[in-house]
Amino acid sequence: MEQLGLGIIGLGVGKGALALNLYPESPIRVRAVADLDSSLLERATGEFEVPFATTDYLELLQRADVDVVGVFTPDHLHAEHVPAALEAGKHVVCTKPMATTIEDCDRFVGLVRKTGAKFVVAQTWRFLPKIAAAKAEVDAGRIGRINFIETGYVHDIRSICVRTPWRVSVPQDFLYRRRRARHRLPSLVRGQRDRGKRLRGELKGDSRYPIQDTWILNLKFERGALGRVLVMCGSINPPHEIHQHVQIFGSKGTVIGLDIGLHDDPEHRTLPTRPAPASGPVIEGHASELLPYFHKMAEWIADDGEPEPNVVDGARGIAVAVAAHESLATGRSIEVRNEF
Repeated sequence: MEQLGLGIIGLGVGKGALALNLYPESPIRVRAVADLDSSLLERATGEFEVPFATTDYLELLQRADVDVVGVFTPDHLHAEHVPAALEAGKHVVCTKPMATTIEDCDRFVGLVRKTGAKFVVAQTWRFLPKIAAAKAEVDAGRIGRINFIETGYVHDIRSICVRTPWRVSVPQDFLYRRRRARHRLPSLVRGQRDRGKRLRGELKGDSRYPIQDTWILNLKFERGALGRVLVMCGSINPPHEIHQHVQIFGSKGTVIGLDIGLHDDPEHRTLPTRPAPASGPVIEGHASELLPYFHKMAEWIADDGEPEPNVVDGARGIAVAVAAHESLATGRSIEVRNEF
């Protein structure tokens, strides 16, 4: 596989992709970075040997050695950066949320179809061991028909708001950004050809920030499955096991975390997870979850495959958040838009 060039716009979470340059055999390598923080640019060019750094992302998009662009900027800037990358002829890996309006979703979908570019929404949950293991059981049919999924993201967001004050000053909508569970529901249930149709939402504000931090979404899917999503960013020092969790109840079995129980087996067992590399640098934090996205993008480009979650999947996720806001405003169950 020919090695591809990657350009990173935004070195917050995006700095995790720099670890690609620690692996000479990687199918994709960071060749350019853009950020407004000069210290982050200096680290990229020094420690990770990135050959080009700039404070102007348009200069990055003009480079012929950049095949793929990773957009890791604050949510409200995706509407500027994603179309610019697509119009420059680049494939795109965009951190969630893909956008914050249905109008921007329509624009992104149209540009991807017009340009033929590969586009993937980088939801870091996708490569968490317990999530990947649970999805493998669903895809293999061992859980049977899904009846109910409960999932959530429970986090103490205070220190993150201090490190990234734009979340409060913009302000950020946590329903769009912190809806990791929303990504998991369509992804896990998509194997059953179900998509979220109706939902109700409830919220509880946190007086520390001028933003809503707690969301409960109840969903009904086209084929009858039910779902519940809890997003709670104002939790005070929650235990790790509740931080990112998923529970799947099917006609043949149940998965809670890494524990699985099946109808034809009286014993519960622990789901197998992908073993860690036997050698190479130790990668921690979100970098370990981001790198597989870029490796998969290289495969999708080489094989002309369809990324997952793609631009339409991302748009459907935004549609869930938009419907949730309407449900909260009206007190009614809302039909979710699925066609883009």
